[in-house]
Amino acid sequence: MDVKQFDLSYEDLFKAPDKEGAIVSVRVHEKVKKVLEDLARREGLAGVSELVRYLIAGYLMGKYNIVRPEKRVLVEPIVLNISVERGADRGDGVDDLEAELAVQEVERAIEDAEDYLRKLQAGLVVKNPDYVAKLSKRVVRAAQRAKRLGLAEEYTKLLKLKSQLMAL
Repeated sequence: MDVKQFDLSYEDLFKAPDKEGAIVSVRVHEKVKKVLEDLARREGLAGVSELVRYLIAGYLMGKYNIVRPEKRVLVEPIVLNISVERGADRGDGVDDLEAELAVQEVERAIEDAEDYLRKLQAGLVVKNPDYVAKLSKRVVRAAQRAKRLGLAEEYTKLLKLKSQLMAL
């Protein structure tokens, strides 16, 4: 028997259609049911039905060598930054303390954005459009400051992070 015969894909193994799905009912001892409920709760699943779906999917993946698809990788954009100085004195009027605080704010924005994207990719956090928009605005402001302060590496990082956040 071949998996191609059933046209079974990896996505089919874990999804449960609302109306068109098949219901599989199995009677088990009450003690077994309690063990399954406890296991589902510890695994963070919605219930015994989801646990059974995962167990069936794991068995079918092993039996028919169904391969998990590779994660889509966001390709980092190529950013070309050309900076033209118009004289020795730029006339920003930014003193050392303000510049140091601005650099720290730029670094914090980079760390926060990288941390959120890393956690999102690992599945530790759920995508929150409001937070993504807020973080994106913060990254844009930090990029403007980095450009004004002449921080080319940070500016490039921020542009890449901004494009990754906009792709979400």
